[in-house]
Amino acid sequence: MKNNKVRSKKREYDTYSITMELEKPLLYEEEQEEIYKRQKNIKRKSRNKKIVKLILTLLLCSVIGFFIWLSSYYAPTSQAESYLKSTNSVEVSIDNNFICFTPTNTKPKKGFILYPAAKVDAKAYSQICSMIAAKGYKVVAVDMPFNYPLFGKNKADEVIKKYSDIESWVIGGDSLGGFVATRYVNSNISKIDGVVLISSYPLDSYLKEINMNVLSIWGSKDGVINFQSLIDAKQKLPNKTTYTEIEGANHSQFGDYGTYKSDEQALINADAQKQKTADSILQFLGNIN
Repeated sequence: MKNNKVRSKKREYDTYSITMELEKPLLYEEEQEEIYKRQKNIKRKSRNKKIVKLILTLLLCSVIGFFIWLSSYYAPTSQAESYLKSTNSVEVSIDNNFICFTPTNTKPKKGFILYPAAKVDAKAYSQICSMIAAKGYKVVAVDMPFNYPLFGKNKADEVIKKYSDIESWVIGGDSLGGFVATRYVNSNISKIDGVVLISSYPLDSYLKEINMNVLSIWGSKDGVINFQSLIDAKQKLPNKTTYTEIEGANHSQFGDYGTYKSDEQALINADAQKQKTADSILQFLGNIN
């Protein structure tokens, strides 16, 4: 009887052992698969980290490169500097936000806000601002963050708030500054009575939709502006828009900051170009009710 029990236990043990041996390959495969999955996850996480690091590095380099690009700007020439001093006819005040030109012989009721071109110091437009102010208008050239108009679209709000005695405002800009001025009008229609585009044009038809007073000025020798886009933009401007082409004028001589990249040589001198520009703007301002 005892022998039978012993043999029975032995058979149970043997059966268990055999079962374990048979299951070993299955367990081994499961372990290997689990190890493979873990390794795959580790590789995927490592690859994702490398991709994220690469993207962050590229973004950082782009940001650094952009600000390095912005740090090189068009500074005002000595000619522009000479118009930053008050005279018998125009008082000039400068703060951290803008340069204001006010006529001394009258209390102006109309004002002109000027946004500079990309990477151009607002002081570079002092001559043309002074010429307009001398005829009885308050003119404010707006300093832009990093000299880039897109960073200061709503700067006109500060001007309008500070000079609340002005009853009617016209806003304008040179090149990119003109485009940004149109974007300001799109969200502030009640504050603006006219728009002056110098070597510039809008990308939408909003000014046409609201029938805004618009003056468009450009030079025939402008080497920067896309003339086809300028022509096409006429469809986006009101029918009553005034167009002024200055024969022989280029992109750079609307201000005093040297020669803008890619611009052509002007066929008229800088003073003549500014005088023609100022005359056009003055006539436009005079027609604003």
